[in-house]
Amino acid sequence: MLILLPPSETKTRPTDAGAGPLELEALGLPQLTEARSAVVRAARRTAAGKDGAAKLGVPVSSPELVERMAQIDSEPTAVALSVYSGVLYDQLDPARSLPADRRVLVQSALLGLIDAGSDRIPAYRLSAGSTLSRLGKAGSWWASRLKPVAAQLRRAQAETGAPVIVDCRSGSYRSMMVVRSGDGVRVLDVSPVQERSGTRKVISHDAKRYRGLVTRALLEAGRTPASADEVVDIVRAALPTLHVELEGDRLVVVDQVG
Repeated sequence: MLILLPPSETKTRPTDAGAGPLELEALGLPQLTEARSAVVRAARRTAAGKDGAAKLGVPVSSPELVERMAQIDSEPTAVALSVYSGVLYDQLDPARSLPADRRVLVQSALLGLIDAGSDRIPAYRLSAGSTLSRLGKAGSWWASRLKPVAAQLRRAQAETGAPVIVDCRSGSYRSMMVVRSGDGVRVLDVSPVQERSGTRKVISHDAKRYRGLVTRALLEAGRTPASADEVVDIVRAALPTLHVELEGDRLVVVDQVG
């Protein structure tokens, strides 16, 4: 099974004195090395240039992030799950090894795609909406370069005994790399909603927490789901206070209140 996650805006900077810098050649999906190198160079140029903070999306209260982006390839690194933080990643245990039959990839405006369990990354500040020197919007720049990767991932998943992809990404990162059902693979978009008195509304503010709960349930399950129905069964069992159902290619997580 493959799980796709969004990055987090907040990140924990590695403090291990022995943490080495970013090594692009050591990352998974080596077909992205050239593109990653181009974005890292562009991020450094952007940070060193005029209006670097605004283009990168750095808040005025954190000017040190611009300085760190100017030397991002020299920043200390750690395994991705210990760098990403925030609502979604708070539901996951960074010290827990990922099951060998379950792969977690994180969409990244800096590096395209990151293997959550093995890739070592710095605490970068860059989003899909950031504007990069000579490249333009990061998300748009990556879209064409990730299109063939998405096709490769789907074909590879079709050859496994668990032809299911669970997509926990937000809209901007889904646009960066579009992944849809096909070729024998079912792609499920995790869609949290709140239900009150029979009326449902999409959860936006707290959606990441529900997606983190779904991810944790799938990673901690004793077996890998081989179908969309088995995904539902596993998530239902792990989250008994929530209602879980399939609507086409949507894995709907319903929080019933009131």
